[in-house]
Amino acid sequence: MTNKSDVVQIKMDKSFNPQASAPTKAFQVRVDDNKTVIVYNRIQGYILDSLIKAVFK
Repeated sequence: MTNKSDVVQIKMDKSFNPQASAPTKAFQVRVDDNKTVIVYNRIQGYILDSLIKAVFK
């Protein structure tokens, strides 16, 4: 048997706009006089959990 990979053509919708799905700022927290944390809306849950534990500990 030969291993042949399947090739599938994908057509994107013409109205697809990668800029529309770009992350935007969700919130900003001032931690110290010179430190600010900015969280964007597409952050992964486990990263946000670790960040919150580190900042508000």
